[in-house]
Amino acid sequence: LVASSTSMTLAFSHTSSLPLPKLVMLDRDGVINQDVGYPGVIQKEQFNLTPGAGTAIGELKRNGCRVVVVTNQSCIGKGLLTMSGLKEIHDMMEQLLMDQDECAVLDRIYICTSDDDTDPRKKPNPGMIEEACRDMEIDPTESIFVGDTLTDLQAAKSGGVRRRILVQTGYGFGLMRNEAACVPPKVVDVQKDNSVATPSQPL
Repeated sequence: LVASSTSMTLAFSHTSSLPLPKLVMLDRDGVINQDVGYPGVIQKEQFNLTPGAGTAIGELKRNGCRVVVVTNQSCIGKGLLTMSGLKEIHDMMEQLLMDQDECAVLDRIYICTSDDDTDPRKKPNPGMIEEACRDMEIDPTESIFVGDTLTDLQAAKSGGVRRRILVQTGYGFGLMRNEAACVPPKVVDVQKDNSVATPSQPL
């Protein structure tokens, strides 16, 4: 299933008819933080949370969900950012989330630093999603993936995640052909992942 919404907060608050997932996997850029375009966030000063990100994660944690980040960071492989620099950015991200909501503690951050599109861990390949499900000992069918790009949803589908949420933040709005997302979000049966998303069209 796919639910399209303007933010993680809306996406989860309006899908209460569905059982809460045991594991929520989040893309980073465009979902947790505002997307800054190519080559991504390479300085701490560029990192700003999307509205309500900490609140949404905190609410999920209070309801017993495990929450992890699954992110491509090819800026490392391209030599634009060091691992220590990325750690500083992620340390700041985790603190900002907890500043919004003390329960917004991430269980783990999965990173693919490769610039090689054939790397099995790099989205749209499902390696990191499979790794997260193994580590958390949770079946992908009991998980949700939240992303803002087609590659996010393709990776989730390949990894066996049946519920995928496309948010309007980041690149999501463009995938929705610049139409505002449905409130409450539209939940649809997924047929394929090569179409363009709109508020009323499956992805």
